[in-house]
Amino acid sequence: MDQPNLPGEEEPIGTEAGEEHLAGDLPASNPLDDPLEYLRALRLAGTHSQFLQSRYLEVLVPIQDILDTLPDRQLLLIIVSFVEMDAHIILLRDGPAFMTDRRIEPLSERLQAEADENLQDFIRTYPERYMSFHYQVLNEYTTLLIQYGAPEEKSQAMDVLLQLLVNVDGSELGSDNSAIDACSICQDEYLPADNIIVLPCHTSHHFHRRCIRTWLLLNLHCLICRATVGIHQPIARRAA
Repeated sequence: MDQPNLPGEEEPIGTEAGEEHLAGDLPASNPLDDPLEYLRALRLAGTHSQFLQSRYLEVLVPIQDILDTLPDRQLLLIIVSFVEMDAHIILLRDGPAFMTDRRIEPLSERLQAEADENLQDFIRTYPERYMSFHYQVLNEYTTLLIQYGAPEEKSQAMDVLLQLLVNVDGSELGSDNSAIDACSICQDEYLPADNIIVLPCHTSHHFHRRCIRTWLLLNLHCLICRATVGIHQPIARRAA
């Protein structure tokens, strides 16, 4: 059965027909410098099986309305920028049965540079929509990495999550109430130099960074109120 077209393709690409097309049309330089050729090769290799069934990557659905307005090459470069993340999200969420064990071919240096520049142009053109999309995807990806990633991935994702929460030191929580100035996990009072994380659920839900880090690696919710802990888009401050 023929696969659905990618933007810029004039006819459906079946596996055999696509291989013949690639063999006959490769330029003298690296063919994978071109985003369309790179995505064709990815589809033919079957390294991202979910990508074979849709015009868009699943991760890009929240901004599909904007993507529909882009010229073909710009759209292809956006897809190229997110294809590896999309594959990893599906692998983490749905398990290896939905993906192959072959790694996605890395982008060539030239294609990576063009894709990065194109993405920056897209961000400058649609800053508010992209920022909302960015935090939505970042929260999903980070949550999945913490829950299902390899040990190193879990650790790195947790560092990202904690960095984007409210970080203060012990001197900023000073009060006359020792119960308020103590970590709810270890019960130790805060010292002025202690690194403290304040969860978004309530300003009184604060803990030593090392304590809440250990807790969140096993339980992605506040241990006091059980509210889910995640990454949220910062609220823009109005100019005075």
